[in-house]
Amino acid sequence: MTRIIFIFSFLALFLGSMTTETVVHAGSPMNQNKDDGGHSSKKDKGDSPKGHLWEYKKTFNNFYSVQDDIKLGNQVMGEQIKEFNEKGIGVDAPKNQELKARIERIVKRIAAVSDKPDYPYEVHIFDRPDVVNAFCMPGGKIGVFTGLFDKEKGLVDINNNDQIAAVLAHEISHATLRHVTRRISTLQGISIFGAIASAVVGVGAGTDLQDSFNRVFSFGVNLYIPSYSRKYEGDADRTGFYYMSKAGFDPQAAIDIWKKAAAHGGPNAKKTDFFASHPSDASRAKALEHWLPDALLVKAGKAPPSNKK
Repeated sequence: MTRIIFIFSFLALFLGSMTTETVVHAGSPMNQNKDDGGHSSKKDKGDSPKGHLWEYKKTFNNFYSVQDDIKLGNQVMGEQIKEFNEKGIGVDAPKNQELKARIERIVKRIAAVSDKPDYPYEVHIFDRPDVVNAFCMPGGKIGVFTGLFDKEKGLVDINNNDQIAAVLAHEISHATLRHVTRRISTLQGISIFGAIASAVVGVGAGTDLQDSFNRVFSFGVNLYIPSYSRKYEGDADRTGFYYMSKAGFDPQAAIDIWKKAAAHGGPNAKKTDFFASHPSDASRAKALEHWLPDALLVKAGKAPPSNKK
């Protein structure tokens, strides 16, 4: 019941803030549906990387403002922390304060060179050694699970700041590219309006609302983790690679991470793990290898400014 109430609140927040004015930047709206998070894009797999690393796309359609992203991130992260506290799961436990402070310094460096340096970035460490994952909510609220650093099943060496930066830059990119609200924008004419209509007449509200919410967030046990299409994952790979390099971290670490993720993924990956929520194959590491010379130029301060269009 608590989750259904939360979903109602989630939908009310966004339908209440929606205006008839679409935030449209450069680019043809006719080509935006698949680009904005559809899961059936023909460009999801097999495309060769195009252009220089810094020429990633920053233009898109979005019904919502940046403030809406921030409101949603605050709400979902608040619910996540509340559920963990109720279950006795450590949130920013004293034993993790040193790690939290180090991750905050890494995030600060990445945020400073990102496309949204003014987001209210915030880091929380969740004491869940069984979850190998991290995420960034819309607006910059970051969650890191301790399982990410597990010596046997984890993905990242806890003492390697470059590897930590690779994961966080990727997650932050989902937020700066505003993937969640762009996805919601594409759903408005599909399921969200239908869900609200059902709620108004009192028919099938629970199922419809759950379905709408699940299109944007994937659930584990007491977990709210943003869900993205492979297209959005590829965009975050590229943008995160640029961010971490510009912040002065070693870009090779990102390639190593994705090679490791590809080796650990597959049908046996837990639903809550990075390997499942970030579908991986060798092509992701290969794409970053293609851009490695560019990344090294960015790191050295020798690359031109990123495309601002």
